[in-house]
Amino acid sequence: MAVNRTELPNGLVIITKPVKTNSIVSVVVSLRMGSLYEDDRNAGLCTLLQDTLQKGTETRTSEQIALELESMGTRLSTTSNREYGTVEIQSTSENLYKSLDIFYDLLQNAIFPEKEIDLQKRLQIQDILTRYDVPLYRAIDLMVDAHYGKHPFHKPRMGYPETIRKLSRDEVMKMYKETFVPNNMVISVVGNFDEKQIINNITDNLGSLLKSEETATVSYEEEDYHSRSAPVEKIETRETAANWFSIGWSAPTLNDKDYYAMEVLDAITGGSMNSRLFIAIREKRGLAYQVSSFYNARVESGIYVTYIGTKSSTYNEAKKVLIDEVRQMGIKEPLSEEIKLARNFLQGMNIMSQESNSGQASQYAYYELLDLGYDFVNRYNENINKITASDILRVGRKYLIIENYALGGVLAK
Repeated sequence: MAVNRTELPNGLVIITKPVKTNSIVSVVVSLRMGSLYEDDRNAGLCTLLQDTLQKGTETRTSEQIALELESMGTRLSTTSNREYGTVEIQSTSENLYKSLDIFYDLLQNAIFPEKEIDLQKRLQIQDILTRYDVPLYRAIDLMVDAHYGKHPFHKPRMGYPETIRKLSRDEVMKMYKETFVPNNMVISVVGNFDEKQIINNITDNLGSLLKSEETATVSYEEEDYHSRSAPVEKIETRETAANWFSIGWSAPTLNDKDYYAMEVLDAITGGSMNSRLFIAIREKRGLAYQVSSFYNARVESGIYVTYIGTKSSTYNEAKKVLIDEVRQMGIKEPLSEEIKLARNFLQGMNIMSQESNSGQASQYAYYELLDLGYDFVNRYNENINKITASDILRVGRKYLIIENYALGGVLAK
């Protein structure tokens, strides 16, 4: 079925794709929010907002919301990420419009009760401390902090215990009012529904919302990560049987022409079980409990991340081999067979990400929100096919400058 885009006069964008193969409908709202729109003083605010959104509205208590959703078999979920957040419902076609009544209520009339905020703050702090306790996650967070410096992305998505303790209901309400406005959101609907009816329903309920000039804004000093003349490192030591560390480099953004080449480079280097890092470090030398990489493109600032867990006695050797393998991506073109395997892997993952109505709705809303166009996901496989060995070598030389890496580590005492 065709995907259609409708924009209301108040700036609200609606993406619709009717799918008649099942009776499930996914409705996703994507909003510009997250770490990018926070400062160091209120780090974790957007996560707190999203986790308390469904705790009551002007006409419904949290208990009433939960009971109504449960009686219809409707799922409601929220997320907050580095540069966007989501609110999603998954409903049967039969209960779609009853479910949307609650959905609209939360988007417009959430009240964030003080007691619910206090409870969620305690839970969020516990989640932060739990993440601290996992050496791999802590190593990656330290690397990200070292790499980004003063950029808003240096902060953990959930914030810090000291910032969460100080957050107030007034701050949550202010962020809510700035964020949940029509010109700061995209609604995507995928599933079994009548397209004209759903557009009319959304228009009737959200079309009268006023466009706001006070949406969440981004303010920071731009840094040139390529200009570093030496690596930056952040290391913690603790009582642990292994050394965990992460090394990262600046990488293309989602809207950069080098994005697709970097995707293939990552798959070849460390993004799959056939990757160079896995074979060189784990299979051939037995230096790692775990070794891999991932590439977070984003629109604001991209980062390429490698990570590894190794014995304390093999830390230096494992670090050297990892850096040497990454260095090769900027020295010599990859083999044609490596490129073929990487393309197949990436294209397969892209197809699998769209298997469900929820997956499709989420991606349409996300890419449209970031001004890449809802059909960005549909262009992905074609663009991956265009990447050549010379493209990969070029981005390796451009971005994977060994002297510019950032390292975060949790090492044994």
